[in-house]
Amino acid sequence: MFGRRWRRYFPILRGFRYIGPCRCGFGPHAYYVDDRGRIIHAWDLYYYDYDVDYLESYLKGLIDEKKALEEEIEKIKAELERLKREKRD
Repeated sequence: MFGRRWRRYFPILRGFRYIGPCRCGFGPHAYYVDDRGRIIHAWDLYYYDYDVDYLESYLKGLIDEKKALEEEIEKIKAELERLKREKRD
């Protein structure tokens, strides 16, 4: 159907990893696995159900992790300043 131009019809999507060709072994007919471990055929990438709840919870988790890391950085900076003051005295 697409001939040699098949690559332009299948954009590279983040969050998917190529796991192998289908039985024909040619063209874009391949299988991918998403971040949650679901196996997806190449044609299904255009109709892939992006789970909004999953993305929102993942984003919330990343924001919480960022906040925890920022707090840890502040603690380390304070301890470093304290150690530098003690060394000067």
